[in-house]
Amino acid sequence: MFETLLVDFALLVALLIMFMIYVGPFILFFSSIIFVLTRKSIYISSKILIVIIILVITFLLFITLIKFIDKPSKDYSKMKQINDSKSIIGLSKEEVENKLGKPGKIEKSQNIYLYDAGTLYREVTFINRYGLWVKTYYYALFVYFDENDIVESTSLKESLEFYVP
Repeated sequence: MFETLLVDFALLVALLIMFMIYVGPFILFFSSIIFVLTRKSIYISSKILIVIIILVITFLLFITLIKFIDKPSKDYSKMKQINDSKSIIGLSKEEVENKLGKPGKIEKSQNIYLYDAGTLYREVTFINRYGLWVKTYYYALFVYFDENDIVESTSLKESLEFYVP
């Protein structure tokens, strides 16, 4: 019987701690504002200043609880590594096609190959638990060739279209 009472007490303490983490800042915020506004000995300008300070502190506390999490796709990670390491600079068009496959779009006039570089999912969460929103970014790898059809440079850019080879 003592063990079940101890477990119940531990669960109650855990529940109270979780409640204070999630709801505590809001209770502190509202109770502080009510306390300041109900004091007659404080001048109105001081009340306004104290309320503004409480708002700023609460806002900063809230901001620290928001997390941005980036989840790249496999294609994005591969293309980003290729772009960052500059590993295909100096290769010919045939070597690039052997390594990356056929390009999704070819700009003949500008001598550019375009490859689908995958997606990046940016998730915004509150306290690493509640998902506020998720946004998807599509990327394309631009491969620039010189007049001799040798890779001059690459760039990874966010694209409005989804390029399919």
